[in-house]
Amino acid sequence: MAVQGLPAEGRELAGQVALVTGGAKNIGRAISLALAAAGAAVAVNTLRSREDAEAVVQEIRGGGGDAEAYVADIADAASVRAMGEGVMKRFGRIDILVLNASQRREVLFKDMSFEEWRATMSITLDGSFHCIKACLPSMLANRRGNIVTLAGDAVL
Repeated sequence: MAVQGLPAEGRELAGQVALVTGGAKNIGRAISLALAAAGAAVAVNTLRSREDAEAVVQEIRGGGGDAEAYVADIADAASVRAMGEGVMKRFGRIDILVLNASQRREVLFKDMSFEEWRATMSITLDGSFHCIKACLPSMLANRRGNIVTLAGDAVL
């Protein structure tokens, strides 16, 4: 599968499984496609945009890759556990976790309420905790794993 900017022959992630939170749109979409182009099977997480996640999955499959969409609220531990179990059932392992999900708030920090701050942190920090806890057993069992965290200006 060729993705603009990446060599079509690159398969350095063949046999690995990546879970990308917020993987349906924008940067997450690009990350999902790049991982697939490198040979990884991709679990595309979304909170609300199942249609967008399915479009990414179809694009990956159309290029000969393997992918599945997962709707889960990463701020909710039970939702993340269920997603992790679904990924393990479907793919059998999780090698790469990309923590990309975030919440865009068009409010300056000086104007932000504590409730808005907590909502942002529940995704950025608590969500990262829940996802790492869900993926770590597979990584430890396989004696390998990569965790990539991203954060935008929403956390500042």
